[in-house]
Amino acid sequence: MSDPSASIPVAPKRRPRRTFGIAAILLGIPIILWMGAALFVARSLMYPDFLRRGRQDVFGQHVPSFQRGSLTDIGAALGVEPERLDCGVVEEDGIRHRQVSVVGWYFPGKRREVVVILPAAGAPEMAMIPYVKFLLGAGYTVVASYSANNPSYGINWGMLKRKFALATARTLKDDGFDKIAALGISEGAAGVIMAQAEQPIFTAIVADSSYANLAQLFMRSPSLSRLNPAFASTVMWEAQLWFGRSLYKISPVTDAGNLGTCSLLIIQNRDDKITPVADGKAILDSAGFNAQMWAVPSGGHGDAIYEDPNGYAARVIRFLDASFDIERPAAKPHAH
Repeated sequence: MSDPSASIPVAPKRRPRRTFGIAAILLGIPIILWMGAALFVARSLMYPDFLRRGRQDVFGQHVPSFQRGSLTDIGAALGVEPERLDCGVVEEDGIRHRQVSVVGWYFPGKRREVVVILPAAGAPEMAMIPYVKFLLGAGYTVVASYSANNPSYGINWGMLKRKFALATARTLKDDGFDKIAALGISEGAAGVIMAQAEQPIFTAIVADSSYANLAQLFMRSPSLSRLNPAFASTVMWEAQLWFGRSLYKISPVTDAGNLGTCSLLIIQNRDDKITPVADGKAILDSAGFNAQMWAVPSGGHGDAIYEDPNGYAARVIRFLDASFDIERPAAKPHAH
């Protein structure tokens, strides 16, 4: 008689499945750590060291040390009391979707032509004075978008400021101002170019120290260029979660080819390591016949107005006057 137990099937061994699970866990942990570290580095791109230290994205040999100021301080320095200009609310790109109020200082000038100033990241209120002063002196009405320099938002590298520029211009249009120009510094310059490509609303743009492409800007920085290439690529890929689009598509050099009839003055420092003169030339080539460029002999960034204040003012006013078809009377010769 046969043994009944011989017909009972033997349960398969589960060791291979268990081994596979352990291997998956061991493999998954490094991947999670890799992706998490890349996400942290990607977020840090919005909070560079100078911003954490309370500084602005403008530096050079003659850049003064500005302090935070008030409306009263600005009014006293310029002899004109600014008015608050509320331009609504915009939503930040990326995963945060933060609602941000768009507020500016309105300086009434003798003319109806308006210049909107978009400052560099971290710029204190008092840093707007040199720009406002020479523009008012030429008769222009000026709006300084001071909500664009709040360090708590981090740096969207022009993505948020493009929305500030459009919201401000739309408010001015609603108030009856038809001829509007913009003057942007550093990320403000990039933001204005992107804004005009998105909605043709400006007559003229002064782009002072704009980068050409955000991904290229980061990849040539020492902090990213020293990273493992594969890790750096992961950082760039994950950064789109914070910025709302691929960094390769945040590209003023591409947008400069879509400015319509808007004239463009590019100001670039010859020895700028952050936004080299090659970036300015690339934007110039993309913009075509309606653009011009001034290369300033400086190794700083966004500091042209401090290197050559009179030359800066004269060149910008001459460009704006031509863009708005303004003819000024010839200067009278000095009597001997």
